[in-house]
Amino acid sequence: MKMKQMTLVSVLAVATSSAFAGDWYAVGALGQTKVDDQAERDVNSDLIDLGVTGLSSSFDDKDTGYKLQMGYSFTPNWAVEGGYIDLGKFQYSAAFTGPTAGSAVAEVKVAGLNVAAVASYPMSDQFEIFGKLGIINAKVEASATASGGGVTLSENISETKVKGYWGVGAAYNFNKQLGLHLAWERFNKLGDDEKTGESDVDLVSLGLKLSF
Repeated sequence: MKMKQMTLVSVLAVATSSAFAGDWYAVGALGQTKVDDQAERDVNSDLIDLGVTGLSSSFDDKDTGYKLQMGYSFTPNWAVEGGYIDLGKFQYSAAFTGPTAGSAVAEVKVAGLNVAAVASYPMSDQFEIFGKLGIINAKVEASATASGGGVTLSENISETKVKGYWGVGAAYNFNKQLGLHLAWERFNKLGDDEKTGESDVDLVSLGLKLSF
């Protein structure tokens, strides 16, 4: 009886260690970011509220972004990852005719540390789809310069806040160590409504996953 108990304990120990044995991995990805078009409309609205007339503006709402992530897979279906994400910079420019002729330019940069839970579903030995839900401690840096009537004013603002994000994607695994990752992620309401303004930013990226 004792031998049977020992054998059962050994089997359970092996099964438990196998079920929870995980793998470390790293992901490096590069892609394109895009900020919500509402950002330009909000700035234009603020200028009009200040009495500006004859306003025309342009907004470069896309840039290059990248992410460097370190993760741990608890099972083939569940993992947690975190690291650094740079969402690039976005530039706004405007010209106006009243009450005096002038111009304004602004630039916003966004980056921060993140952590996320990742759920994966293997479609085959090589192909899988995944979804993620996480948070990012996003630092938004905004600088603006306006000139008109012989006067030039400049301002620099920085705000760091924790915001949520989510994403979906697919992966093609060349082997157990190396895979190709394609992902779309939405970062919600980055910034501060009173200081820098809040905007959603999307990141579409392609990168490599290396498992250890």
